[in-house]
Amino acid sequence: MYELITINNKELPIFFGMNSLRLFCKATNKSLNDLSSLGSNMSLDDSCELIKAGLIDGHRKAGKDFKMTIEDIADLLDDDMDLLARAMDIFSSQFTTEGKGNEKGNTLPRKKKS
Repeated sequence: MYELITINNKELPIFFGMNSLRLFCKATNKSLNDLSSLGSNMSLDDSCELIKAGLIDGHRKAGKDFKMTIEDIADLLDDDMDLLARAMDIFSSQFTTEGKGNEKGNTLPRKKKS
């Protein structure tokens, strides 16, 4: 189920699931293994792309059109620096790296030990 995130006094649907991660990987040329370290040392591009992917998938699940560009997402972050933290909180609540998963059993891949 998607969640609503408040951005510029508007509630927008956001969802981080396999499709949003697929979109993020495609946009950033990251692999599934790269997702285990997501959130640490993220680039500005990565943070914008992750929020965009979550919003795209949230809108898809809500049956709404999504027309924001990556530049629009960057502008939103300029206006609201807490947006990234709120989006990452939602991401963390929907996915876990502890192997527990969310209500659908989704988990991020664990980093392989050497």
